[in-house]
Amino acid sequence: MAGIRAGDLIQLRWCNITADGRLEYRMAKTKKDRSIFLHDKARDILEHYFVEGCKTTDYIFPLLDSNAPYAKAVTPEQKATLPPEMIIKLNDIVGAKNALLNKYLNKIGTQAGISKHISMHIARHSFAKIAKDNNIDNNHLKNLLGHSNIKITETYMGNFETQETDQVMANIFKKKEDPKAKLQALISKLNPDEIEALLKTMKINQ
Repeated sequence: MAGIRAGDLIQLRWCNITADGRLEYRMAKTKKDRSIFLHDKARDILEHYFVEGCKTTDYIFPLLDSNAPYAKAVTPEQKATLPPEMIIKLNDIVGAKNALLNKYLNKIGTQAGISKHISMHIARHSFAKIAKDNNIDNNHLKNLLGHSNIKITETYMGNFETQETDQVMANIFKKKEDPKAKLQALISKLNPDEIEALLKTMKINQ
């Protein structure tokens, strides 16, 4: 959903979903209102979490308690009127849930053979990278990511360009591997029977 931030995702309620199939919410960081078309994958996720008889004010994901005192403040305006200690408590809970999501993301990453650390924020970066690879203009990307100005988006995308340049340089000056050493390394992993079978195959091919 256009790189939605974890804090906003965790606090989504069913009333943020419109009848015409859009996600509408206010970003906590920038205070900007978002209206994003719900693509099929997002709809499938929502269908998975939908519970018959739930209230429109209930949280979509089972991360926050819909009956907690802080949950009574539904709109951004109502949240602003919460007592300071309750706002701090809500932010602490959201932060803890974000950490929990990141923990399970890394477990999934391990199962998928991903060695790099991944997180909800990196997922936002991934969305931006996919958009860049599809030649999305920075002005459009600015609106998708909800950045307050184009300079932030340009800096964001510049980081990817630097990474790509670094990789290109690394490939250009990559040390060439000795074919003989590579073959020896492969053979060292074979047992005697496998080596004998390989030699027989080579003789047949000759």
